[in-house]
Amino acid sequence: MSLECADLISGYREGVNVLSEVSFTLDSGAIGIIGRNGAGKSCLAQTLSGALKARSGSISVDGADVTRLGSRKRVRSGISLVPEGRLVFGQMTVRENLVVSAYAAGKPSGKIGQLEEQFPILGQKRHHAAASMSGGEQQLLAIARALIQEPRVIVLDEPSLGLSPIAIDGLMLNLQSIVAESGVLMVLMEQNGELLSGLCEQVLLMDQGIVVRRLNLNEQADQEALEASYLGL
Repeated sequence: MSLECADLISGYREGVNVLSEVSFTLDSGAIGIIGRNGAGKSCLAQTLSGALKARSGSISVDGADVTRLGSRKRVRSGISLVPEGRLVFGQMTVRENLVVSAYAAGKPSGKIGQLEEQFPILGQKRHHAAASMSGGEQQLLAIARALIQEPRVIVLDEPSLGLSPIAIDGLMLNLQSIVAESGVLMVLMEQNGELLSGLCEQVLLMDQGIVVRRLNLNEQADQEALEASYLGL
């Protein structure tokens, strides 16, 4: 299984590029993309998921070029997005959220029971409105919505945003389990270095739409480079 991004250029407005020739390859596990607000992380997440069209460059999954596919076909090609802010359907029940996500990807909903075993809180609250769940529980639901689409790659945009430290610890354990047990590739756009260091084999530091450094978050020099980026030094 592999995800390859080569020289991606993308942006929100015509004539204004946010990403500038972003390249990386992921063959196993998880990769982290870290950087302050405005670094280009969400633009990269939306470009990978097909919500934004790449202006140049390429995205390939297992050697198949998916660059020109729209978001719906991108899901069916094997890339699912867990969006920033979770964006669950608050008035729908937990189970209805999962059924709708499976339907959108053209997948059967028979794996709901398996996901409820994997994330017991989803089974316990299957008939509750998603809006009644805590932020951490909603994030698990958002991740389960991606998993039910049977992806080869999951892109998570700021998954720790708005969560308590305890919820972030639980999120890390669940993401570690998903990577270890399912074999799915994971791309995490994050500002939480501890979450990334507990999950990712490689971490890329982005600034102004450019990958400026490949980080080892256990190394002092790379920690200092990250801090300098946030401080704008």
